[in-house]
Order: sequence, then structure tokens, then C-alpha cells
Amino acid sequence: MSTLDAIILGAGLSGLATAFNLQDAGLRVLVLDRRPCPGGRIVSERIGGFLMEHGPTSMTGPAPATDALVARLGMADLRIDREAGLRNRYLLRNGAIHRFALHPLHFFTSNVLSPLGRLRLLIEPFVPPLDHDESVADFVRRRLGREWLEYVFDPLVGGLHAGDPERLSMSALLPRLKGLERRFGSLTRGILKARQTSKEIPGSRHLFSFQEGLATLPQALALALKGRLRMGVMVDGVRPGPSGGYLVMGQKGGETTRWWTPNVVVALPSYAAARVLESFASGPVQALETIPHPPLAVVFLGYRSEDVGHPLDGFGYLAPGIEHRPALGMLFSSTLFPGRAPEGHVALTAFVGGVRQPDLACLTATELEAAIVREASVLLNIKAAPVLVRTRFWPRGLPQYEMGHGARVEAVRRVETDHPGLFVTGNYLAGVSTSTCIEQAHSTAQRVLLGMRSVMSRSECQRIAQFG
Repeated sequence: MSTLDAIILGAGLSGLATAFNLQDAGLRVLVLDRRPCPGGRIVSERIGGFLMEHGPTSMTGPAPATDALVARLGMADLRIDREAGLRNRYLLRNGAIHRFALHPLHFFTSNVLSPLGRLRLLIEPFVPPLDHDESVADFVRRRLGREWLEYVFDPLVGGLHAGDPERLSMSALLPRLKGLERRFGSLTRGILKARQTSKEIPGSRHLFSFQEGLATLPQALALALKGRLRMGVMVDGVRPGPSGGYLVMGQKGGETTRWWTPNVVVALPSYAAARVLESFASGPVQALETIPHPPLAVVFLGYRSEDVGHPLDGFGYLAPGIEHRPALGMLFSSTLFPGRAPEGHVALTAFVGGVRQPDLACLTATELEAAIVREASVLLNIKAAPVLVRTRFWPRGLPQYEMGHGARVEAVRRVETDHPGLFVTGNYLAGVSTSTCIEQAHSTAQRVLLGMRSVMSRSECQRIAQFG
């Protein structure tokens, strides 16, 4: 039976980054995952000169933990930022896409909102704040009105999180905006205060990726962990060891292996983490099993540039639910980052399904691709068929931070407190973005190291008391 300083369950980005941080600190680590390849949902594929991202498409900054990780892996030269000067975003309304800006004050010059909807922003500073949690929809209706919900926040939540604002927790999903209300009593006052003090506007971020896609990062982490990564291992269970620490049982090819370790990091999706944690407490298992992961499909389209009438001069477009369109939104991938399409071509990425229309993400590839090709042709004035179409189905997509999510996270943290050496990390705890997962992985590694130092300090105190 092998002995290690820490075993990490899950070779997605959260697990790989946690393991790398621990290995970098001198610990003996082992990463176990049932899948054949590391990286989880981060999959990049080069297809005839096009680059398709099957899952996440970019990372956000400023992100100190991510920047430090990229530097330590020697990947700085592979990083690419979004195209300089790219600011336009588009929103679908009344069957056409219109430019819009995320900054609330810029909506006064946009035709995305009606004149009455724009004037509604003037009332926002006088809306009384509420301290308790509420749904994103209730928060926006209360502070900004129905039109802001339907044509700003609903498409943002749908496009970025594949979720429904009526069901999502404001405090869990958008804590910075909820924090502005608590601190300043108003979103408008909070944003203006941030501008006056030269701080980042909440929600403003820069995007970056790598020349060969986001999968470059987990690939580099896996290489750095060479010999410490075991793919194709099904973990049967984790239980407390007879004299402390934890026993981890795993199977591969019909053979069972047992490891003992003082630290176990569960970096699995919530539904898989629930199975691991069920031997420690029933409450957190039930909490994790209730986190929805609606299906999501990614449709990648490649066109000749001359066949596309729209200038594609922006990030892409988002579609409000009230418009009843097949796609949650579409990225102008080749505009966002260089190298996503060969010379004379453009690339688009559409996202379908989520909470809004889960059935669409369960269509056949042929049916779904036909619907998205029609949608792109109508909205982007495309005159010919695509030269490339690829679809990736994710039966379980992004975790949804629905009402009560804070209590679910607290239940998981109580299990950690009750079982020293057991740690949980993942995109269902503090944010789904890749940069947030890396930040949480860094924090998890620090907690492991702090726990080990605490145990060592107690042992040293006992030794001094016994022999001193």
C-alpha cells in the first residue's frame, strides 16, 4: 500500500492546478481520474486550420493566481490576449442583433433598451437596498426594472452560465454586484465610486487564451505532473484510515489498488464528489446532488470570409430568452483571438441548451447543426453553407448556483472542518470560470499546506513535552 502526502481525485483544471501547487511546494502527490485524458471539459481541437474549443473558450483577468501559474509553467510566450480594441458586443432584439455595452451608463446611447427602460436607470440610486439573498431576477427587477432583466441580465446569465435568472442566487452568482448594493446602497453609485478611485468596474475583465487553445494549460500541468497522474482509475471509495489519514481504493483494468494518505482533495464535479463524500456525512451528499447541471451543446462553424455579410466586429452576440431563439449566444471566435481560422475564413461558436432549452442540447447533431446554420445565416447575413461544422454535446453542463447555494457550500465546508485532511474544490463552489477554478485550486493547496504545518507543529510540541 502506497503512502503519499496528498491524493487528488479528479484531473480537471481544479485538480491539476491543486496538485501542481502541492508538488511545487515539495509534496508527494498523486492524481486519480477515471477518464482517459486530463483536462476535464477543457478540450481544444485543430481541424483543418480551424481551432475549436469544445468547452471553455477563454480565461479572464486580472487573475494573479492564473498569471503566476502560467509563468511557473513557462507558458508566457504561448499566451494571447483578445484582439486589441475589441469592445463591441451584440444583443438580439426583435429578430436582429444590436450593439450594446456592459457599462450601465452607456445604455443611454443604445437602442437595445427603450427610452423608458433607459430612464429607469435614473431611479436606481433611490431604490432601498435589501440585505438578504434573492434571485438574480428579483434583484434586477427591483433595482433596474423588467426590461433590464429581459434584455440585459437574462441574456448574460443565459450566455455565460446557461442558467435561468429566476432560479439563480444573486449572492452566489454575482456577489460583487450584490456587494455594491450592500456597501453603497446603489449599483450606480458603486460603479461611479469605482471609476473615481481608478479601480476596475465590477464585471470588467480582459480575456486571454493560448495559441493552440485553452487545453494547452491542462496539457502543460499534466506534463509537469508526469509520473504523478493516473488516468483510467475508478475510485471505489475514500474512508478514514484505522490510525488516521485516509484510505483511497481505486480500480484499473480489474486490479484494485489501495493508497494511504493524510490528505485527500476531492476535485470532482459535484455529482461525483457526492459519491466520495457519502461515507463522511449525508447532508453534504444531498446538497451536492441537488446542484443541477443542465445539458449543453457547442456548435462550431467555419465559413469563407467573403460569404459572411456581418463585419463580426465584436465578441459575439447574446440572445434573451424572450426572443425564443435556438442559441443562447454565439462567439465570433476568429475575431476574439488570432489563429482560430485559416486565412480568408472566419470561425463562430454557438452555445445551445442549458436551463432555458435543455431539449435542444439533446437533438441529434444533424438536427442541431441545421438549426444553428439557419440561425447564423439569418442574423449574420451569411450567403453560403459553412465549410466546417462540428458539435460537442455535454450531457451535464455548467453547475447552477440556484437559491440556497450558499447553504450547500457551507455544508461542504463543515465536512472539511469535521474531517481534517479532507478538502473539496471545484467549479460549483465559488465560480465556474477557469480563472476562478485556478484561484480556488491555489487556495485549496494553501489550506492543505497549512493543515500539514499545523499537524507537524502539534507533533513537535508533543515530542518536546515528552522528551524535553
